[in-house]
Amino acid sequence: MKPYYREATFKDAIAVANNIREDDLQEVLGLGHSLAVIPFCVSMSDVAVAFCDSDGTVAGVAGVISERPGVGQIWMLCTPVLSRKPITFVRGAKKWLAELQGYKLLWNLADARNDFHHKLLKMLGFKAIRKAYPPPYYLPYMEIVKLCA
Repeated sequence: MKPYYREATFKDAIAVANNIREDDLQEVLGLGHSLAVIPFCVSMSDVAVAFCDSDGTVAGVAGVISERPGVGQIWMLCTPVLSRKPITFVRGAKKWLAELQGYKLLWNLADARNDFHHKLLKMLGFKAIRKAYPPPYYLPYMEIVKLCA
């Protein structure tokens, strides 16, 4: 079986929270959140998916939370499983993004220190447009955007 993605579940969110990549953990904590936010992100998303390895192991979860018509806050958190087949994962993520409907703009903040995420975001067509220092810790994050029109 090839790696794939499917609709994310609460169980997938817990699996990621229990085995999150260290850089992703720092990104979540740097915004003042706990890992308990992951299941809420899955449930709040209009679209939430789990990316799975060929053996069914969850490599990450991602979603889009609609903010207003045409604008969504995209998010993604991964486990170390992602590094087994990063190119296959990128292909799946590109396919998922291409299937998203109704968004003209996707955006979020990404920890400026998370080099892996920035490489992935660039491959997925996102652009870093400015540095931001969000509370409560005022660590460096990059605002990332993707026009979908």
